[in-house]
Amino acid sequence: MPAALLAGVIVVRRLLRRVGVISDDLARINVRDEYDQITHHRDPTQMSQLVGNINVSLDMLDRERQFASTVAHEIRSPLAGIRVSVEEAIADPDHAGHPGAFRGVLREVDRLEALATDLLLIARGRVAQRIEMIDLCELVRQEVAARTDPIPVEVSSTSGGQVEAMHTQMREILTNLLDNAQRHARHSVRVDVGCGDRFARLAVSDDGPGIPLHEREHIFDRLYQLTSEPLRGDAGTGLGLSIVREIVKTYNGSVWVEPSPSGGARFVVQLPLASPVSTA
Repeated sequence: MPAALLAGVIVVRRLLRRVGVISDDLARINVRDEYDQITHHRDPTQMSQLVGNINVSLDMLDRERQFASTVAHEIRSPLAGIRVSVEEAIADPDHAGHPGAFRGVLREVDRLEALATDLLLIARGRVAQRIEMIDLCELVRQEVAARTDPIPVEVSSTSGGQVEAMHTQMREILTNLLDNAQRHARHSVRVDVGCGDRFARLAVSDDGPGIPLHEREHIFDRLYQLTSEPLRGDAGTGLGLSIVREIVKTYNGSVWVEPSPSGGARFVVQLPLASPVSTA
């Protein structure tokens, strides 16, 4: 018994020393306010898991910090444009070009408003809302009918089935995909809804220039902007597609982009069916 007790005390002391080292490393990272990781040692399984979880949290915090920094930069650009226009108007109140300057201010305000809206949607996506049964075919028909798009949207639906989700989030997926398609389409936008044995599928296609292969993995990153310019409207905030991905992942689904049959881009969302659907 004394030997076993002594061995237990030694093990506990080693673990406490290791916890102390981890605590010191975290304190150092907090003070430096720079990205870093806790170093792995030959730790017991539980301690290795703790270090791994801490490092995952540090990665997430660093990504959020980089995102906040990027958003701050995106906000400063339209604010600078607004400041220049207002200062010029104040310096020359009788200038005949003020209507044009005010239109420029409104464009910058629109950019800020769109960015604020997308940021709010990201925040709301982390708040629990009511889950309900949603028929994707009916959702698409209602949303497309309510829109006033420059390019008419063609809808093709088979048995789309039902998914268990928040109605507002499903609308947000469709809205962001349609907005994106309208910006890049030349003449046509199409929505296809269907289902297989276990998944419901929603696809939005356009006949625009498409997305280069090397950009397809990055298109869902926050604030990522394509190198090609949209055919109409502005380039958006760079948050819409990342919102789609975050929502889809919440429901254990998947989203990807592929070439469209009409030559542009085809965004495909796949979500688990709420219940089996008869194909008879």
